[in-house]
Amino acid sequence: MNSTRNAFWAMGLCAVLAACGGGGGSSGNGGQTAQSSTPGSGTSNGGNSIDPTLGTGNVLPIRVDNSLAPSGSGYSPNLPVATVTVCLHGTTQCTIVSDVIVDTGSVGLRLTSSALGALASALPQQKDSSGNVLGECYPFADGRYFWGPVATADIKLAGEVASNVPMMIDGTPGGFPAAPSACGVTLADTPSVIGANGILGVANLVEDCPSCTSNASKDIYYSCNTTTGTCTSTAVTASAQIQNPVAVLPQDNNGVIVELPAISAAGQASVDGSLVFGIGTQSNNTFGATSVLGYDASLFISTQYNGQVLAESYVDSGSNGLFFADSSITQCAGGTGWYCPTATQALTATAFGNAGATTPVSMSFMVANANILASTRASAFNNLAGTATSATFDWGLPFFFGRNVYFAIAGRTAPGGTAPYVAF
Repeated sequence: MNSTRNAFWAMGLCAVLAACGGGGGSSGNGGQTAQSSTPGSGTSNGGNSIDPTLGTGNVLPIRVDNSLAPSGSGYSPNLPVATVTVCLHGTTQCTIVSDVIVDTGSVGLRLTSSALGALASALPQQKDSSGNVLGECYPFADGRYFWGPVATADIKLAGEVASNVPMMIDGTPGGFPAAPSACGVTLADTPSVIGANGILGVANLVEDCPSCTSNASKDIYYSCNTTTGTCTSTAVTASAQIQNPVAVLPQDNNGVIVELPAISAAGQASVDGSLVFGIGTQSNNTFGATSVLGYDASLFISTQYNGQVLAESYVDSGSNGLFFADSSITQCAGGTGWYCPTATQALTATAFGNAGATTPVSMSFMVANANILASTRASAFNNLAGTATSATFDWGLPFFFGRNVYFAIAGRTAPGGTAPYVAF
C-alpha cells in the first residue's frame, strides 16, 4: 500500500485479543530473535536444505501460529510470517530473520535494527544528492511508527535473490538521528512493540511512495544530516525509495500468489502456506483465478456493502481481521473495535475493481464473536472482524484462507488482466 494507508487498527484488548490491520500492523507480542548465518550456511540460489523455513526455488513458506510470545494479556492471531535472509551486497555476511510479517498491503522490506544485529550498522545507507542520509518515517494510525535509515542489501527470498535493494532499518543504528516529531507518538522498533521482527511488503507497486518523487512535504522520506542530527522532509527519486524485493528479482518478478488452506470456523492452532513468486512464469504459479479486480493507482478496489459503495477497499494479508463499518453488529465491550455478535453472522458483499477489470464479484463471509474466538487462544481464524472507517472494507487475512490470491505488480505483464490487480 502507499504510506497513507498504513494502519495499526485500534490496539485495545477484547478479552485477550489485539487488533491490527491495514498494512502489517500487529499487537504488542514479543518476536523471536533473529539468527546470524555464517558463510556457507545461508541460502543459495536453490534454497537451503537445512532450514525448511527458508524455502526453495520461488516458494517461501508462510506460517500462521502463536510462536510470537504474548506480551501482557494480549495476543494477535492471524499473523502470517516468513523467514528472510539479508546480506551485505555481494558477500556472505548475512543475517537470517524469522517472524517477518508477509504483507500484501505495503511495499518493501522493513526489519528492526535488533533483528539485523551487527548487519544493521554494516549495510550502506542511501544518500541524497547533498550527501545526507535518507530516512523514512512510516506512521500507523494508533500513533506508533517505524523510523530509520534507508539502506541497501541483497535480500534472499527462498531460492531467489533481489540484489542491492533499498530497504528500511527500523531503528537508529550507528547514531542515526532521532525521528522528527511529525512521525508519531511511539517508536515501534522492537519485536515487543511490533509483534514481529519486521514486515515484508509485497503489494502491487515497485516502489513504496510514487507521489514522493515530486512531493517534499509528505513527511515520509527525510534528508538527514548526521552531523547536526537534523532531518528534513524531502522528495525522493523512485529508484532510491524502498523497493518491492519481488519486483527486483531477476525472474518471477511480476507478482506473488498467497496460498493458504481452508480452516475450521472454530479456529486452528497453526496454518502452513506459501508465498509464491511470479504469476504465470513457472509451472507452479500458473494463473488459476476466476475473479480479477483491478486496483487503481492507490491500490484500492471498491466493495458494496449494506447499500454503500466503499471505494477505498483492499485485500491485505497484513490485516488480522476483516475490517468494515456496520452499526447493526454488536461490538465487544470496552471499545476494542472488534465485533461480538451473539450468534455468528453470515454476510455478503460485492467487490469490483476501480480500474481495468471491473466485473462485480459476490463475496460471502462470516463474523463470529471475537471474545469467544480469543478465549480459544487459536492462532488462525476465518471469521474474525472489526470496525473500520466508512469508506473502507479491509479484506484481511480471514479472506485468504481456502484461496490462492494473486497480486500483479503495476507496470508488469501478467496473465489475467492489466496490472495492478488482485485475483482469486
